[in-house]
Amino acid sequence: MAMNVGGEEGGAIASINTTPLVDVMLVLLIIFLITIPVITKTVPVTLPKAVNIPTQTKPENITGSPSPRFTSAATGRPGTKTSGG
Repeated sequence: MAMNVGGEEGGAIASINTTPLVDVMLVLLIIFLITIPVITKTVPVTLPKAVNIPTQTKPENITGSPSPRFTSAATGRPGTKTSGG
């Protein structure tokens, strides 16, 4: 790793040796070029067929009650969220 620090005039001059960086990038490029054909090979897989059946919700199947936390501003009965608060 070569690095020059300092200069003739006393100012800092820094130059980084980029040769190791280029060497690493070339090795990675070669590794990826070798592994790409291995990755692209496929294995035959039989998948099940998806069936999407829409369901109809009937009103008699819906259960629930109004929430007692909210009261109607007009009637004071539970089940309706009050406005303005």
